[in-house]
Amino acid sequence: MTADAPLPPEVDVHLRIWLADMMFDYIATARAARNLIDDWQRRKHQHSVELIRSTVEERRLLPRLPCERLFACP
Repeated sequence: MTADAPLPPEVDVHLRIWLADMMFDYIATARAARNLIDDWQRRKHQHSVELIRSTVEERRLLPRLPCERLFACP
């Protein structure tokens, strides 16, 4: 997500989290994803978080981000 192209907070996005060599794919609201990424950067994690372009049909197959509501607050 960039400041140039913000998404409405209620839009779902495909979020990929890398921990060591393992990849975890989730869907989350754009607001939760932005807050998670901001928190991730503040804590200087050595792992990666990515936003993936995917279709609505592909996102329907993914689980929601665990504890997503914790990151959905402004």
